Amino acid sequence: MSKDGVAFCLGSTDLNSSTTAATTFLEKMTTVNEIQNKSGIFSFDLLWSEIQTLKPNLVGPFADARLERNPAAKNAGKFMTLAEFLDFAKASNITGILIGIEHATYLIARSLDVVDAVSKALVKSGYDKETCKQRVLIQSEDAPVLAAFKTFPKFQRVLTIEFDISDASKPSVDEILEFANAVKLRRSSAARVNGFFLEGFTNSLVDRLHAGNLHVYVGVLKNEFMNLAFDYWADPLVEIATDTLSVGADGIVTEFPATAASYFRSPCSNYERKDLPFTINPAEPGGLLQLADRNSVPPAPPPAPVLEPQ
Repeated sequence: MSKDGVAFCLGSTDLNSSTTAATTFLEKMTTVNEIQNKSGIFSFDLLWSEIQTLKPNLVGPFADARLERNPAAKNAGKFMTLAEFLDFAKASNITGILIGIEHATYLIARSLDVVDAVSKALVKSGYDKETCKQRVLIQSEDAPVLAAFKTFPKFQRVLTIEFDISDASKPSVDEILEFANAVKLRRSSAARVNGFFLEGFTNSLVDRLHAGNLHVYVGVLKNEFMNLAFDYWADPLVEIATDTLSVGADGIVTEFPATAASYFRSPCSNYERKDLPFTINPAEPGGLLQLADRNSVPPAPPPAPVLEPQ
């Protein structure tokens, strides 16, 4: 959200790393502990007209290792308001959209009602109508935010669980069902990786969530080889196959949608078809671990906690 209440699309409310804001608005640098523990230049401190003077700054998660994403297009593109994004999506052939809402409580304290802004934009674009064929997923780690969208039965409400869990108790599943009908798990909650070796899956967790009538998504996936376990053979398609076929996730959240689309549209993703000369097989946990020098594998970490009601 901008200072004057314009909702727009960006991965973070901190403009410092994802835009060229530091070259123009360095005096706006501040620390907001409710959002992050480092200084930043935040969107709610700038007018929309000021944000429009900036350029995007494409930064990957491994920039410190000099693994950059498309340096030639580092500052290409423009910022889109939420309304512009909805119109753009509706004119395309995609099957749905995902809108992530963060820091809603803090923004409301600054008289910026992001939930109201998103709701009105979706209604204005007709996404609440049964005639709209595109799905709408509202993602947040804030239960009140998701509960506010219960008045839109067409929308899927996705609870983000931002910490590792190994299982979920039935009371916690029942609690989630009060405000959400789907969850997004961290990659490390779906597949156990230690020292880049795939050790196993948390199938019981996914099964328990499914038994509670919750859809399960896994994310966020990234294509960079430094983000992949050795068992995925530096191939992001193998991780997608593993999450959907072995883990049993209903879908994935990725920063590379073209990669995911190419997998799901490929006949090679149909693991059950025996007439195909080639299929994209999921990784086998422990396969490479058996061949590795034990000294190259770090000690096993303690088990992740079981999700309990808040």
